[in-house]
Amino acid sequence: MDKKYKLVTFGKRDIIENRKRSILEMVFIFTICSMLGFLVEIVYVYLSVGRVVNRGMLVGPYCPIYGFGAIILYLLFYNLKPTKANIPYTFFVSAITMGAFELLSGLAFKYILGIEMWNYSGKFLNILNYTTVPILIGWGILGTIYVFFIQKLLLKIIYLLPKNVATNIAIVIVVIFATDLIVSIYRIINNPDILYKLVNP
Repeated sequence: MDKKYKLVTFGKRDIIENRKRSILEMVFIFTICSMLGFLVEIVYVYLSVGRVVNRGMLVGPYCPIYGFGAIILYLLFYNLKPTKANIPYTFFVSAITMGAFELLSGLAFKYILGIEMWNYSGKFLNILNYTTVPILIGWGILGTIYVFFIQKLLLKIIYLLPKNVATNIAIVIVVIFATDLIVSIYRIINNPDILYKLVNP
């Protein structure tokens, strides 16, 4: 085997570290990280206001913005070798990329949907009110942890499934998410107070 490739064993399947991106992997990563993000939001709001609040815009228990963030990191680092030399690079790219994603998402919520899901006005070194320099540093740390540890674990779990089973599950996930998205948009159009309660738990 060429030295530039490293064989990694996940369950019953061997994969090459220098591999191609997989839509199947992205579906699972998006779903799992969206659900983890939902839990993060619940804990954050509970610590802030002292009660459990559903912060997801969709009916199901997931926050897609976290899933999209994980997909961005996957696309950027799917072929990265997990060596110490790559830690500074991962940190810097994660900080800039995820900070920009948070900023653009905040602006989109504000000027397209007309709501503010967050606002850092008055915070130290804020950037256009929707992210801050300290938060960029936090994104860099979290992104590095995700790329070097969490993503590898998620891929290991995914590759424990036979490919045909994983494919069928992914199809079901996509159908459920698409249905949830349509239903949720309909709910919000008919009851705009849902968005207000999300922003003001």
